[in-house]
Amino acid sequence: MAALAVTASPTAAGAAEDPAGVLHLTVTAPDGAPAQGTVTVVAADSSYDVSLLQLDESGQLSVALPGNDYKIAVSPAYGDPDQPDDALRQWVPGRTSWARAGTVRVSAGDTTDVAERLLAPSSSTVRARDAVTGAPVGGVCVFVDARRNPCGDAEVTVPPLVPGPQEVRVYTEGDSHLPRYATVTVAADGSGVAVVDLTPAAHVVSRVVDAATGAPVAGACVTVAPAGTGELPGDPGRYCSDATGAVRLDQLGAGSWNLFARPAGGSPYGAQWVGATGGTGDAKQARVVTLRAGQTVTVPAIRLDRAGVVTGTVTSAATGTPATSGSVTLAPVSGGSSPWGTELDAQGRYRIDWLGPYAWPLLFTTADNATQWSGGFALRGKAEPVTVRAGATTVYNLALRRGVLVTGRLVDPEGRPVVAELTVRNARTREVIGRTSDRDGEYALRVLGPQPVTVAWLWTPPFVSYAGWYDGAARAADATEVTVPGTGSLRLDVRVSRFPAS
Repeated sequence: MAALAVTASPTAAGAAEDPAGVLHLTVTAPDGAPAQGTVTVVAADSSYDVSLLQLDESGQLSVALPGNDYKIAVSPAYGDPDQPDDALRQWVPGRTSWARAGTVRVSAGDTTDVAERLLAPSSSTVRARDAVTGAPVGGVCVFVDARRNPCGDAEVTVPPLVPGPQEVRVYTEGDSHLPRYATVTVAADGSGVAVVDLTPAAHVVSRVVDAATGAPVAGACVTVAPAGTGELPGDPGRYCSDATGAVRLDQLGAGSWNLFARPAGGSPYGAQWVGATGGTGDAKQARVVTLRAGQTVTVPAIRLDRAGVVTGTVTSAATGTPATSGSVTLAPVSGGSSPWGTELDAQGRYRIDWLGPYAWPLLFTTADNATQWSGGFALRGKAEPVTVRAGATTVYNLALRRGVLVTGRLVDPEGRPVVAELTVRNARTREVIGRTSDRDGEYALRVLGPQPVTVAWLWTPPFVSYAGWYDGAARAADATEVTVPGTGSLRLDVRVSRFPAS
């Protein structure tokens, strides 16, 4: 069994003035020999962490730490000592996750001794069951990491893991069911069996054709978006038409969806929201496809029109100077570049050459101005659509409104600065109107006003994620509305809480 031995020993005279204490850790392998591997030490309140601490040849290490309660993880190296295995990570004392780990007190000026024995990894069995019918599901796979990804028919033997509750990803080889994360309880004797309920996936089938001739169009990728939102996913998806124009979308959840079709790069055709009889640039006019679990729905042919070009220059209305950093997209950007638009160049210019000949609301996101839709509006529904014409170039320039400067502190429940992400939404439409993150406990972003907003935060210290809303709410329904004024500035300090992220 794993053992946790803790002793606090007094140090030499005068050491009590040192704000740091010392953690001395001894780790043994399941057979009692000195263990090899790396160690991560994280404060229980997420205020401090240190990682990649190497055990010496005797399985020991010492590290100076600020006085606090800590959680300790050991990633053993059973082969090459320089190749620790995070999939076999064990938390002191003999636990399998951050949430279940014990805590160790390190006091300033003292040395805390901890002894941990690694548990022998053990196999387990996973069976899948249809969540609707209760029937066994075949062709099931379990993903632990790139080296541990077994598949089987009636059941899957999961490679050895540390005994205790382990989270794994369960999916089907043929995309017949929606993947999900499940907890498998690994028994020390290998007898652990988990039955995981998988929801049948819905599917959409269609054909992509030339709107004028009806000829099939290959290489056009189709993705789904929640109906009426215009919110596109972070990637264009993997469901693309074949040489006959046929396309099949798998692994879809039940609900109401819009389809967005984007031809391959270099294609003469333009992208579209798939409408009832043809393409559109407005998600509100897109065809609504309603799916039930396990259902396959056939959508009439997706008729692609020829593409046009939209180009222009983005400037600041306040200064007249070009916006030299930012993007022009069809949907809000969530970190990094977006596949649904283009970046501004050093002169504030942009060019999109793959849109269909429709009226498109465009979203302008820059570092020094409020995020805004074409026409200088905060909300998609009020945007000034930009008309694209097949085979022609539309010039659309925009002088961006500066917006209201929103600033504040981001602190943890104890008032210490934290690194967190903020998402600002209109309180009525729930549209994203601004995103930012901080690096030093202070944040700043610009938002168009006046409008009522809610502010969501995401705090992701090592091994755990917390999420909530201003001011002290765990649910969106309980978020405090904040009114952004039409001009000037707004100070809003945000204190995060330890609400587990869903």
